[in-house]
Order: sequence, then structure tokens, then C-alpha cells
Amino acid sequence: MEGTLRSLISEWFSSEIPKLVRRDISLPIRGNALALIGPRRAGKTFMMYQIASDLMQRGIARESIVYLNFEDLRLSNLRGEDFPTFLKILAEMTKPLPSGEKALLLLDEVQNLKEWGRWVRSLLDRGYAVVVSGSSSKVGVREIPTELRGRYLERLVLPLSFREFLKFREVNIDYLEAPEKRGRILRYLREYLMLGGFPEVVLNPEHAKELLKVYRETVFYRDIIERFRVRDISSFRFFLEMLEGSFGNYFSLSSAQKTFKSMGIKKSKKTLANYFKYCEDSFYILSIRKFSFSRKAMLQQPRKVYPIDTGYMKGESIGRRMESSVAIELMRRGDEAYYMKEGDSEVDFLLVRDRTVEEAIQVSYSLDEVEKREIEGLRKAFDLFGGIKASILTWDLEGERSLDGRTIRLIPLWKWLLSH
Repeated sequence: MEGTLRSLISEWFSSEIPKLVRRDISLPIRGNALALIGPRRAGKTFMMYQIASDLMQRGIARESIVYLNFEDLRLSNLRGEDFPTFLKILAEMTKPLPSGEKALLLLDEVQNLKEWGRWVRSLLDRGYAVVVSGSSSKVGVREIPTELRGRYLERLVLPLSFREFLKFREVNIDYLEAPEKRGRILRYLREYLMLGGFPEVVLNPEHAKELLKVYRETVFYRDIIERFRVRDISSFRFFLEMLEGSFGNYFSLSSAQKTFKSMGIKKSKKTLANYFKYCEDSFYILSIRKFSFSRKAMLQQPRKVYPIDTGYMKGESIGRRMESSVAIELMRRGDEAYYMKEGDSEVDFLLVRDRTVEEAIQVSYSLDEVEKREIEGLRKAFDLFGGIKASILTWDLEGERSLDGRTIRLIPLWKWLLSH
């Protein structure tokens, strides 16, 4: 293993960092381990390259930064007994950072390393700066090993935001109120909703279909079937197809159980709940719960499910893709979001801050066709929650409407997506 580690570090030192398009994510890297978490192919590796590139542009030596990818087969046999050898090689081959740390270690897909938490804690204790990445929630704050409590920060790396999408396409976003430029932005927005935001897909749209198929199959087999040791692969595949058919809509485990039963397949609700969690933990889907003042009632209600990227959606429904892009953006912004359903009244998103409902958001592609649903949902939200903010995100309609003396803002989706 000593020869392998030397070879990998030497390869890193002698390689060129790929050309980068900067992402809009802040990355503090002092004092604690920094974890980059998110779906496969969302750009976590390139975020690590961005960190290395930024440091080198500030005059820091390449030998002060080490990148290792734990999906490399050559590291599959790395074990705890190799840790002293690793320390010896680092001491021999690296230089200290000006900030005082011995070196910066960029450990990609670290969840593949057995007892990775102990490795990271031991490296921190010995004065190394550490950044890790992972394509599963196992690397997230909720599931980090005990030994890293209090020594860990995380940054969620999702596929490109709309602002980043435009940056990748080298689109200037000044003077967007000019009619022709506004028209072009709407064209780019439609493309963003159809392609999604995986960087490689955005840069190679002609190969989008093939790339997205490979991404999905990799998540299916490596992040779910292998990681969670799913035995009934055919049933899980059918479950996943049911989930995908519900993107932008409600998904009920009870209904899924009945569907399996109608096919002569017995699946407990606990098994199906585990299937659902596997998809969330692998960053393939995200879900939001129905808002209720009763936590028990909230847990029992169907969830609304969305893909982690709109590129995974099937069909041409721009309305559902718009709603899904809003759900993804709310996740990116760290907002606590729920849906509201009271009788026939619905609200796509309720934003809760400090346990208080502060804002209701509806999403509508064709406001004229669905105006009644959107308005009546907001009317019910006003009745339940008082003086909250209310918005309808539209394709390109902008302005204000009055409802019972309260104001509803109409905001073009592209403008809302670019507002942060």
C-alpha cells in the first residue's frame, strides 16, 4: 500500500487541474473538517479542484495540497493499519500551509474508506486541514461518526443553479429587462428545466440523454442496491419507477403497498419506507411533507416528491418542471418547506422560519388556466396563517394582485431563481 499511496500522490502533484467554471458556494476550510455532500456528478470533485486552484493562485505550493479519490480501485484495500504509513508519506512528500496546518487533504468519496471518521479525526488532531466529499447522506452532518462531533461543517453541492447554468453558458445577466434579452433568458430557462443542471450535461447537451441514463443507473446499482444490500432488485426497480412517475406530485406508501399487492407481491410498509429513504439518502430524490400543527399527523401524510435534478424527469410538462426547480432551489437555499392541502385548497410551498409560517409560494406555468387553484390556495393560507407573504411564480408574468386586501406578488421564475 505504501507504493500505491506514493504513486497516487505523485500523480496528483504532476497532473494539471482541469479548466474550471467557478461555483457559487462558500467554502471555509480552517479548524474543522469540511464535508461536500450531494448527488453524484453534481460537481463535488470540481469543487475540490476549485479549492486547490484558489490556493495555488494565492501562491501556495502544489505540495501543500493532496487530492485522493477513494473510488480509485487502488485504494480499495486501504485499512486502519495503513494509517501510520499514510502519515509517514504525508510528512515526507508534503509542505505545510502558510496558515499553520501541515497540509490540505482533499478526500473524495470518503465514505468508501472503512472507518473514515476515525481517519479524518486523527488527521485533524495531527494538524492537517481536511475536506471530504460523499455521494450519500452517510457523509452528512446527521450521520457523521461520533468522533467527528463538533469538528465538522458541511456544504451541500447540488447540480447547477440557474445562475450557475448561465455562467457555464457564458450568458451575461445584465439588463435582463430589455425585451430581446428577456426572451433569450426565457429560452435558456426552458433549456435549464429540460436538461437539468448536472455540469457535464450542461456542457454536452447533445449527450444529455445518455449521460443522465448512466447517472441514474449508477445511483441505482452503486448507491442503493450495493450500499443497502437490496435483495429484491426487481421490486425496488418498480418502486423507483413509481416514484419517478410521481415527480412533482404526491406519493403515498399506502398506495404503493396496494399497487404491489394487486400484482401479487407482498411488501410491508416498513420495507417501502426503507426504499424511499434509500432514494433520499442517495440524493436521487427530495421530498417535502404536508404542513400540520401536529407532528404525528405530518408524518402520516403523503409526501410530495421531486427529483434532485429536473433532467431526471420524463415528459414535457413545463409546469411540473418549474415546481421541481423551485423545490430544488429551496433545498439549495436551506429553507424549511412544506406543502399545504386543506380540502380542495392547495399551496405548493409553505416556508417556515423559527417555527412560524412566513411565506406561501404557488408555481404556475399558465396562470390564466389555473388561476382559481392558485388564488384559492393562497386565500386559505391567509385564513390559516394571517399576514404571511404570498407569491405566485410564473413563466413571465409580473406584478401584484389584491386578495381580500392582501397583496400577492407575481414573480417570473427566472427572476426568482436569480434572486439569491
